[in-house]
Amino acid sequence: MIENMKNTDTPKGFTLVELMIVLALITIITSISIPAWQHYRINTNLRTASREIMADIINTKQRTISEKKPTSYSITFDKDNNSYSLSRTDTSGTVTLWTKSPASSGTGIIIQNVDFSGGSVINFQRRGTVTFGTITLKNSINSTAAVTTQITGRAYVQYNLQK
Repeated sequence: MIENMKNTDTPKGFTLVELMIVLALITIITSISIPAWQHYRINTNLRTASREIMADIINTKQRTISEKKPTSYSITFDKDNNSYSLSRTDTSGTVTLWTKSPASSGTGIIIQNVDFSGGSVINFQRRGTVTFGTITLKNSINSTAAVTTQITGRAYVQYNLQK
């Protein structure tokens, strides 16, 4: 009969020492992961901004090809104001359709360098060709993204990301 009785003296719960060890481990892991997360977020914003510029270039090329009347489009990059704008030129003149900033994808993203055949303008022709060159974006941790256009109209991005 005594053998059937269970020992009820075992403690239940956690000691203060065990809780302090768990809190210390959580603090260490958090302090290591927060800077890595911040760099990841900053680099993701740079990727977003560069892909948006590339998409604008591709869309403008397609828009130019699909026009039925004699119209030309151009994207002008303004390094000093950290912006770029799309313009349409036809028989009635030139109109700026929109202006964007790479910084809208995240703070600290700037246009570092622009070189399209020695200038800062991409001209789009109805036959599908564009001004070749590169625009380089930089973020606050010195990662860069170079958006390159080829004369055939192909656009691509190359990244140099800092960790």
